Amino acid sequence: MALDLSPLPQSIRLKAEELSRDIEFFNIIDKGANGYVLIGHNNLLNRNVVVKFYFWGGGDHAEPALLANLDSEHILKVHHAESINKDDAFFMTPYCASGDLDDALVKHKFGTVEAIDVLSQIAAGASFLHGNGYLHRDLKPSNIFCLSDDRFVIGDFGSVVVQNDEGYAKTSTRHSLLYRPPEELDQKCFYRQGDIYQLGMVFYQVLGGYLPYHERDWLTDKEKKKYDGLAGWDQQGFATSIIGSRIARSRILDYSTLPGWTPTALMTIIRKCCAKALGDRYSSVADLAAKLNNVRSKIPEWRIGEYPVLHRAKKRFRIVPHKGDFAIEKVRWRPVEEGACLFAGNSF
Repeated sequence: MALDLSPLPQSIRLKAEELSRDIEFFNIIDKGANGYVLIGHNNLLNRNVVVKFYFWGGGDHAEPALLANLDSEHILKVHHAESINKDDAFFMTPYCASGDLDDALVKHKFGTVEAIDVLSQIAAGASFLHGNGYLHRDLKPSNIFCLSDDRFVIGDFGSVVVQNDEGYAKTSTRHSLLYRPPEELDQKCFYRQGDIYQLGMVFYQVLGGYLPYHERDWLTDKEKKKYDGLAGWDQQGFATSIIGSRIARSRILDYSTLPGWTPTALMTIIRKCCAKALGDRYSSVADLAAKLNNVRSKIPEWRIGEYPVLHRAKKRFRIVPHKGDFAIEKVRWRPVEEGACLFAGNSF
């Protein structure tokens, strides 16, 4: 049975109907914002694809057709992209059955080295975009897709803009408020360091930091009472002003929610990425990537399973509940082929 496309705006619906000659659409998803997302089977490519329709505006955003030229192992392949009219455009990418990084964060707790490896992949994608003259502007877990359990790529190009020679772009269109860097709120400009700011926020989340997605969760009890007394756009506008104020004051990330085993070196990286002032952040994604590479071999390697486990060359330590408190268990570790020890002893 053909998917009902009637809820779509007319210009988008007509293009979707045209694409239906080759694509059997079977779902419309509303995760995220900034457009309409359709999933279907492309009979020409013989694979499932995602088609995202988004507001282009003919000004702020990168020319849609240019997106199809992006070719990097760290960027989700764009099969096709084009403008529909002066306002709307679309792009087509492979469907990622494994979902996005938000889905992965629900299913899996990332260890310290795992988190570095995830961010390094995303940073490589951002560096590729910057090197080709683009700024992503909307780096967040729902725009980072899983190709496998340990491979992640940047997708969703609905907010991509072309940077000028000074490394920024004048912007009037909006993207996710929560990840918007402070300078964009008042300058209406997005800089390379804005993508670095967002990379820091993603790193914070992958390491286990708490970042609520519902706008009401950002309010104090007093603010919630006022919020609950409003409706519609008034309610959203009130919450937006509160969140915007927190962004402007660099009060978005609560570092106390990171796991206790998070190394100081990694928190320092997040703080530098998300510094309020542009000049206090890494000057380029390459600088960030180099820092991640340098610190990787020096930090404790925590892996998170049933219990947090610290991996050393010949030892393992794990934190376990013990008599109403916690204890650390230590064993000498032998490779599996030698008969690996289970955690059996020495709580202290």
